[in-house]
Amino acid sequence: MKTNRPVNSSIHQGFTLIELLVVIVIIGILASLVMSQATKMIADARKLQVQTVIKDLRIAIGGYLVEYNRYPVDSSLLSGSDGEDAPEMQTDEKTGIVDALMSTSSSDSKSNLNPKDIKFIDLPLAKNGMFGLVNAQPPYKLTDLWGQTYRVLLDTNGDKQVKNPDLQNSDPKISQNPTSPPPQKLPTEVAIYSTGLDKVASTADDVVSWRQK
Repeated sequence: MKTNRPVNSSIHQGFTLIELLVVIVIIGILASLVMSQATKMIADARKLQVQTVIKDLRIAIGGYLVEYNRYPVDSSLLSGSDGEDAPEMQTDEKTGIVDALMSTSSSDSKSNLNPKDIKFIDLPLAKNGMFGLVNAQPPYKLTDLWGQTYRVLLDTNGDKQVKNPDLQNSDPKISQNPTSPPPQKLPTEVAIYSTGLDKVASTADDVVSWRQK
Protein backbone atom coordinates (compact mmCIF):
# COMPACT_ATOMS: atom_id res chain seq x y z
CA MET A 1 0.00 0.00 0.00
CA LYS A 2 1.36 3.41 -1.04
CA THR A 3 1.50 6.28 1.36
CA ASN A 4 1.72 9.98 0.49
CA ARG A 5 5.16 11.42 1.00
CA PRO A 6 5.42 14.68 2.92
CA VAL A 7 6.05 17.81 0.89
CA ASN A 8 9.72 18.67 0.66
CA SER A 9 10.41 21.34 3.25
CA SER A 10 12.68 23.19 0.81
CA ILE A 11 9.69 24.05 -1.37
CA HIS A 12 8.23 27.30 -0.07
CA GLN A 13 5.73 29.96 -0.88
CA GLY A 14 6.23 33.78 -1.15
CA PHE A 15 9.34 35.84 -1.90
CA THR A 16 12.76 35.66 -0.38
CA LEU A 17 14.41 38.82 0.91
CA ILE A 18 16.67 38.95 -2.15
CA GLU A 19 13.69 38.68 -4.50
CA LEU A 20 11.92 41.49 -2.66
CA LEU A 21 15.03 43.69 -2.89
CA VAL A 22 15.27 43.02 -6.65
CA VAL A 23 11.62 44.00 -7.10
CA ILE A 24 12.10 47.17 -5.05
CA VAL A 25 15.17 48.15 -7.09
CA ILE A 26 13.28 47.61 -10.36
CA ILE A 27 10.34 49.68 -9.12
CA GLY A 28 12.75 52.43 -8.05
CA ILE A 29 14.41 52.50 -11.48
CA LEU A 30 11.05 52.65 -13.24
CA ALA A 31 9.83 55.39 -10.90
CA SER A 32 12.96 57.50 -11.54
CA LEU A 33 12.49 57.11 -15.30
CA VAL A 34 8.85 58.16 -15.02
CA MET A 35 9.74 61.15 -12.83
CA SER A 36 12.48 62.34 -15.18
CA GLN A 37 10.13 62.10 -18.15
CA ALA A 38 7.37 63.86 -16.21
CA THR A 39 9.76 66.67 -15.25
CA LYS A 40 10.85 67.07 -18.88
CA MET A 41 7.24 67.07 -20.07
CA ILE A 42 6.33 69.79 -17.53
CA ALA A 43 9.34 71.89 -18.58
CA ASP A 44 8.46 71.47 -22.26
CA ALA A 45 4.85 72.45 -21.57
CA ARG A 46 5.95 75.61 -19.75
CA LYS A 47 8.26 76.56 -22.63
CA LEU A 48 5.39 76.02 -25.06
CA GLN A 49 3.23 78.40 -23.02
CA VAL A 50 5.93 81.08 -23.20
CA GLN A 51 6.49 80.45 -26.91
CA THR A 52 2.78 81.01 -27.49
CA VAL A 53 2.94 84.43 -25.82
CA ILE A 54 6.07 85.29 -27.82
CA LYS A 55 4.26 84.35 -31.03
CA ASP A 56 1.25 86.47 -30.04
CA LEU A 57 3.52 89.42 -29.25
CA ARG A 58 5.20 89.19 -32.65
CA ILE A 59 1.85 89.06 -34.41
CA ALA A 60 0.58 92.02 -32.35
CA ILE A 61 3.65 94.12 -33.09
CA GLY A 62 3.31 93.23 -36.77
CA GLY A 63 -0.34 94.27 -36.72
CA TYR A 64 0.56 97.55 -35.03
CA LEU A 65 3.29 98.17 -37.61
CA VAL A 66 0.80 97.68 -40.45
CA GLU A 67 -1.76 99.95 -38.81
CA TYR A 68 0.52 102.80 -37.75
CA ASN A 69 3.61 102.29 -39.94
CA ARG A 70 5.83 102.47 -36.86
CA TYR A 71 6.80 100.35 -33.87
CA PRO A 72 4.78 100.44 -30.62
CA VAL A 73 7.57 102.14 -28.71
CA ASP A 74 8.16 105.70 -27.57
CA SER A 75 10.14 107.48 -30.30
CA SER A 76 12.90 108.42 -27.86
CA LEU A 77 13.86 104.73 -27.63
CA LEU A 78 13.94 103.98 -31.36
CA SER A 79 17.28 105.51 -32.31
CA GLY A 80 20.42 103.41 -32.56
CA SER A 81 24.06 104.40 -33.06
CA ASP A 82 26.09 104.36 -36.29
CA GLY A 83 23.23 103.02 -38.32
CA GLU A 84 22.59 100.13 -35.91
CA ASP A 85 19.20 99.12 -34.55
CA ALA A 86 18.01 100.55 -31.26
CA PRO A 87 19.16 98.63 -28.17
CA GLU A 88 17.19 95.64 -26.93
CA MET A 89 13.97 96.59 -25.16
CA GLN A 90 11.83 94.92 -22.51
CA THR A 91 8.11 94.55 -21.97
CA ASP A 92 8.18 96.80 -18.91
CA GLU A 93 6.52 100.08 -17.99
CA LYS A 94 9.33 102.19 -19.47
CA THR A 95 9.14 101.21 -23.14
CA GLY A 96 5.35 101.43 -23.50
CA ILE A 97 5.30 98.38 -25.80
CA VAL A 98 2.53 96.60 -23.93
CA ASP A 99 0.54 99.81 -23.44
CA ALA A 100 0.58 100.49 -27.18
CA LEU A 101 -0.64 96.98 -27.99
CA MET A 102 -3.48 97.07 -25.48
CA SER A 103 -6.74 98.91 -25.98
CA THR A 104 -6.88 101.59 -23.29
CA SER A 105 -8.74 104.81 -22.70
CA SER A 106 -5.94 106.33 -20.62
CA SER A 107 -4.68 109.69 -21.85
CA ASP A 108 -1.04 109.42 -20.77
CA SER A 109 1.70 109.88 -23.37
CA LYS A 110 2.48 106.21 -23.87
CA SER A 111 -1.18 105.30 -24.41
CA ASN A 112 -1.23 107.88 -27.20
CA LEU A 113 0.91 105.43 -29.15
CA ASN A 114 -2.42 103.75 -29.90
CA PRO A 115 -4.75 106.68 -30.69
CA LYS A 116 -7.19 104.44 -32.57
CA ASP A 117 -7.65 102.43 -29.38
CA ILE A 118 -7.12 99.08 -31.14
CA LYS A 119 -6.55 95.99 -29.03
CA PHE A 120 -3.80 94.07 -30.81
CA ILE A 121 -3.37 91.38 -28.15
CA ASP A 122 -5.23 89.77 -25.24
CA LEU A 123 -3.10 89.15 -22.16
CA PRO A 124 -4.08 87.65 -18.79
CA LEU A 125 -3.34 89.23 -15.44
CA ALA A 126 -0.23 87.83 -13.78
CA LYS A 127 -0.45 85.59 -10.73
CA ASN A 128 2.11 86.44 -8.08
CA GLY A 129 3.86 88.62 -10.64
CA MET A 130 4.27 85.82 -13.17
CA PHE A 131 2.97 85.06 -16.65
CA GLY A 132 0.85 88.03 -17.54
CA LEU A 133 0.21 91.69 -16.90
CA VAL A 134 1.70 92.66 -13.56
CA ASN A 135 -0.27 95.91 -13.46
CA ALA A 136 -4.05 95.86 -13.89
CA GLN A 137 -3.93 99.39 -15.35
CA PRO A 138 -1.36 101.15 -17.56
CA PRO A 139 1.54 101.52 -17.54
CA TYR A 140 1.66 97.78 -18.14
CA LYS A 141 4.44 95.30 -17.49
CA LEU A 142 4.33 91.84 -19.09
CA THR A 143 6.20 88.93 -17.50
CA ASP A 144 6.92 85.33 -18.44
CA LEU A 145 6.36 82.20 -16.33
CA TRP A 146 9.43 83.03 -14.26
CA GLY A 147 8.46 86.62 -13.49
CA GLN A 148 10.85 88.21 -16.00
CA THR A 149 10.03 90.64 -18.78
CA TYR A 150 10.32 89.56 -22.40
CA ARG A 151 13.21 90.94 -24.46
CA VAL A 152 12.37 92.60 -27.79
CA LEU A 153 14.67 93.44 -30.71
CA LEU A 154 13.31 95.72 -33.44
CA ASP A 155 14.61 96.56 -36.90
CA THR A 156 14.75 100.29 -36.39
CA ASN A 157 17.34 100.99 -39.12
CA GLY A 158 15.12 99.56 -41.87
CA ASP A 159 17.35 96.75 -43.18
CA LYS A 160 14.76 94.04 -42.43
CA GLN A 161 17.01 92.24 -39.95
CA VAL A 162 18.14 92.37 -36.33
CA LYS A 163 21.30 91.31 -34.52
CA ASN A 164 21.29 87.66 -33.47
CA PRO A 165 21.50 87.23 -29.65
CA ASP A 166 22.67 83.63 -30.19
CA LEU A 167 26.14 84.96 -31.06
CA GLN A 168 26.66 85.72 -27.35
CA ASN A 169 24.98 82.57 -26.02
CA SER A 170 27.00 80.91 -23.26
CA ASP A 171 26.13 77.46 -24.63
CA PRO A 172 28.73 76.55 -27.29
CA LYS A 173 26.22 74.18 -28.89
CA ILE A 174 24.28 77.32 -29.85
CA SER A 175 26.92 80.03 -30.31
CA GLN A 176 29.61 77.80 -31.85
CA ASN A 177 27.55 75.13 -33.55
CA PRO A 178 29.75 73.82 -36.41
CA THR A 179 26.83 72.15 -38.19
CA SER A 180 24.43 75.08 -38.05
CA PRO A 181 26.31 78.21 -36.92
CA PRO A 182 24.15 81.17 -35.89
CA PRO A 183 23.96 83.93 -38.52
CA GLN A 184 25.18 87.41 -37.66
CA LYS A 185 21.71 88.81 -38.35
CA LEU A 186 18.22 87.37 -38.08
CA PRO A 187 16.11 88.00 -41.22
CA THR A 188 13.20 89.50 -39.33
CA GLU A 189 11.91 92.89 -38.25
CA VAL A 190 10.94 91.64 -34.77
CA ALA A 191 12.70 89.10 -32.55
CA ILE A 192 11.52 88.28 -29.04
CA TYR A 193 12.82 86.00 -26.32
CA SER A 194 12.40 85.01 -22.68
CA THR A 195 15.41 84.42 -20.43
CA GLY A 196 13.89 81.12 -19.27
CA LEU A 197 14.08 79.29 -15.99
CA ASP A 198 17.55 80.57 -15.02
CA LYS A 199 16.42 84.19 -15.62
CA VAL A 200 19.74 84.94 -17.35
CA ALA A 201 19.91 86.19 -20.94
CA SER A 202 21.92 84.33 -23.61
CA THR A 203 21.93 80.91 -21.97
CA ALA A 204 20.80 77.50 -23.20
CA ASP A 205 17.31 77.66 -21.69
CA ASP A 206 16.27 80.93 -23.38
CA VAL A 207 12.90 80.63 -25.11
CA VAL A 208 13.27 82.43 -28.43
CA SER A 209 11.19 83.34 -31.47
CA TRP A 210 13.79 82.48 -34.12
CA ARG A 211 14.54 78.79 -33.51
CA GLN A 212 12.55 75.76 -32.48
CA LYS A 213 14.61 74.76 -29.44
